[in-house]
Amino acid sequence: MKPRLYLQAIYRAFLSPAKPKVSYAQYGEDLLINLALSNGKTPGFYVDVGCHHPRRGSNTYGLYRNGWRGLLIDVEEVKVLACQLRRRRDRAVVAAVSDREHDAAIYSPGAFSTNTTLNLSAVSNPDVYRPVGHTITTTLTKLLEDHQVPPDFELLSVDVEGMDYEVIKGLNLQRYRPHVICVENWEARKGIEAVLSSAMHRFLTERCYSLSGWAGLSTIYKRGSANPGTGC
Repeated sequence: MKPRLYLQAIYRAFLSPAKPKVSYAQYGEDLLINLALSNGKTPGFYVDVGCHHPRRGSNTYGLYRNGWRGLLIDVEEVKVLACQLRRRRDRAVVAAVSDREHDAAIYSPGAFSTNTTLNLSAVSNPDVYRPVGHTITTTLTKLLEDHQVPPDFELLSVDVEGMDYEVIKGLNLQRYRPHVICVENWEARKGIEAVLSSAMHRFLTERCYSLSGWAGLSTIYKRGSANPGTGC
């Protein structure tokens, strides 16, 4: 073997950079979101419902680091305060989101938990939950109006522990048309067939969104191109 060829092979095998991609999300959702957004390099606007933490497990923190900004929403004040402290370019607000306004109790299994929910019937072990507050829900459409979110914003991320479908139903997808929607769908625990037959999937596909990715319980949908013949 020629010495020069051998040296090239050594470089490729041991010294060539691997170029790893960093993910801040729980299951790498942010990497799939970047693909759906054509790598998310051009700064845009996101709405993160159930933001929980400014960095850890966040579907939007990587975008924030790339110059994006957006609206962060969570039902617990301490989580929103943490986001306000760490992500100064974003607006973070306390709100409980559903498909209508109604009284709701807030349940949590522990402090700063990722499993805080308004829907106790959706959790697998309700005995470990306790009520931690009370709230009046609002719709996502109302929140976007109140905070002057641009109608054609780039990303909607929803992770609200069993209330995800209600959040999506409470968004007027004729007025607000995010390019990409990442939403938790608990039917994903049963496999792809359950996802494709779920109410969430039907709701979004009927409004011209197509499934483009899946990570953990998160399903990622991309808005279809304008097509007068299909109503998209």
